[in-house]
Amino acid sequence: MSAADIQPQRVVVGFWRRLFADLLDSVALGILGYLTGYAFIGTFSKMGIHAVWVGLVCSFVYFGVLHTQIGDGQTLGKRLLGVQVLKRDGSYLSFGSSLIRYLAISLIFYNGLYASLSTLLPAKASMALEWVFFPILIWAFFACFLLIPMHPLKRGLHDLIAGSVVVYKGRYDAEALDEMENPARVSRALWILTGGTSVVIAGLLIAGLFATKSVDLSELSSLATNLRRDYDVRAVRTTGFKGGQPILSVEVFLPIDRWEDKAERVRVRNDVFKRVQGSFPNLGRYQKVRVITLSGFDLGIASLNLKDG
Repeated sequence: MSAADIQPQRVVVGFWRRLFADLLDSVALGILGYLTGYAFIGTFSKMGIHAVWVGLVCSFVYFGVLHTQIGDGQTLGKRLLGVQVLKRDGSYLSFGSSLIRYLAISLIFYNGLYASLSTLLPAKASMALEWVFFPILIWAFFACFLLIPMHPLKRGLHDLIAGSVVVYKGRYDAEALDEMENPARVSRALWILTGGTSVVIAGLLIAGLFATKSVDLSELSSLATNLRRDYDVRAVRTTGFKGGQPILSVEVFLPIDRWEDKAERVRVRNDVFKRVQGSFPNLGRYQKVRVITLSGFDLGIASLNLKDG
């Protein structure tokens, strides 16, 4: 039997069916997340960005457990569509391999959480890393999702790392997979992926350098350090277009009980604005200074975003 005689759709699952299964899983987790989020909104709001860890743990348990023998390699979405995740040799993933597989995907869906870890670094280093993290995120998206249609066995980076393959339930066929797997095609797909994402990343970095060339990173990082002594600061950034005057934006997160108090929101914005004035002697360089107060909760699998300012 030659590779041309084998129809991949009879064994391995294609990109769109996998995507639809993931969407069904997102809906299931989202319902759980919103029910939990609204039930404990005060608690999760006070946790701030750290509430995302709750959603991440739920996702790790959901995918980590169900993609093993315990779940027959099937999440709810995969079960509804008749597909399952197995190791390349047809056995079930171990719990460790299943977690590693989801870790690569979580870098995309929980990028805000991983990016927030940079706040543990000095403010200047944290802000500089923002431009490094975003290209890494783009690369991970290409590797985990856009590699799938190019790979003969429809495997993304997360499959290659965990040694997994997504097949139709009950149709695993080692001989057919061996026939379909084309090392030359895999190599070509990886080269295309690497080359294409490298160009995109280079473009983003160059654009970022031009966009921030007039920004005094020392002043921004000093302001962020000052504000973080008293507030949960989500962002201190400048944005500008086509050589125009940049806009300075400061985003501060408040627990929902404080955010719902309009007088408290006004007090916080005024206090932050005074600190901005103290950090930037020449505010005239900016077209506008925006102090934005945020609230709500973000579990990753569900979120409520409130904004004022």
